[in-house]
Amino acid sequence: MKTLFFYLVTLVLGVAITWLITSDTGLVVINFKHIYFKSSATFFFAAAMLTFALLHYIARKIERLMQVRKALARWRQHRHQHHAEKYLTQGLIHITEGRWKQAEHDFCKAAPYSRAAYINYLFAARAAQELHALDRRDEYLRLAYQNNPDADLAVGITQAELQLSEQQTEQALATLKHLQNKRPDQTQVKQLLLKTYTDMNDWQSVLKLIPAIEKTKLYSRTQIQAKQLDAYAGLLKEAGGRGDKTALNEIWAHIPRKSKQHFYLIEVYVTERLKFDDTADCELLLKAALKRQWDRMLVRLYGLVIAADQIKQQTTAESWLDNHAQDAVLLLTLGRICRRNQLWGKARDYLQESIDVQENPEAYYELAQLHEHEGNREAANQCYAKGLTLAIEM
Repeated sequence: MKTLFFYLVTLVLGVAITWLITSDTGLVVINFKHIYFKSSATFFFAAAMLTFALLHYIARKIERLMQVRKALARWRQHRHQHHAEKYLTQGLIHITEGRWKQAEHDFCKAAPYSRAAYINYLFAARAAQELHALDRRDEYLRLAYQNNPDADLAVGITQAELQLSEQQTEQALATLKHLQNKRPDQTQVKQLLLKTYTDMNDWQSVLKLIPAIEKTKLYSRTQIQAKQLDAYAGLLKEAGGRGDKTALNEIWAHIPRKSKQHFYLIEVYVTERLKFDDTADCELLLKAALKRQWDRMLVRLYGLVIAADQIKQQTTAESWLDNHAQDAVLLLTLGRICRRNQLWGKARDYLQESIDVQENPEAYYELAQLHEHEGNREAANQCYAKGLTLAIEM
């Protein structure tokens, strides 16, 4: 149909042109900057039509060429996308299966074809870390940032996670502080900072960060409380380890009252205080805590602290027998207190009863010391041997 129409138009144009040529149509004169052009009107209009037809033909060819180029570009884009998806998928499978070398290779192959090359480089960095190729890991992180500077947060968090995994704590801290300065409200940065400070035993920084962490709702109230207790315990242990009794007591004094009610912190504080003389105040602290709730760890410590009135301390511990007569730890504590009070027979009975209820290396050691004081070397050696064997088995 199109061909027939084309022939009809051509026929009409041919007849029209023939008529124009054979008729007197006048003269066309063009004057442009002293240049004159004269032609018959028939010739001028025929030339104009041919020129228009030629230009139209050229324009159509150029348009078709552009369409071919666009089609080729689409084909290349589709091919690149196919390669990107193929290598990324293979890389994810390999990294899931722990085949780090193959995963690294696939992610590197996918990157040049991908619209989000930085994602492939981040995965490649993780694979390189598993291969302990830290130089390659850092290069992939650099390429990830270079390919997408707007993804600085994702790159930085990945870098910090990998550094922490490799125990590069100082480097991770520097990375996270840089991110925190740029994104102070970013929750995952705070979470990683908390882990970093904990790994570094920087308990003061942990306590400063916890209020901001609490606002993020990343952790439950119980988890936040546990982290606070760990930080306070860390500070107490540091002071005790330095042999600084003044600092130890100051830290304890500044711990919130509610936190000081937790038996874990009481246990840590009293344990550190036992490294120094004068633990009379600890006896009062333990007695008050045990009045609230029975705890065998605190009962054990009660036998190690020395009260201002040791007879009263013994009376207090013996009063607990009414409800805990078969508690091996309480019997060990009474044996220790009676031994300090030089009640040798009572001490021996309590320690032996503790062993009868539940064998314990500490009870054997205390009983061996008692036998040694009484000059019964053979019995002492037997207790030392039993206690040592039990300690090794535990």
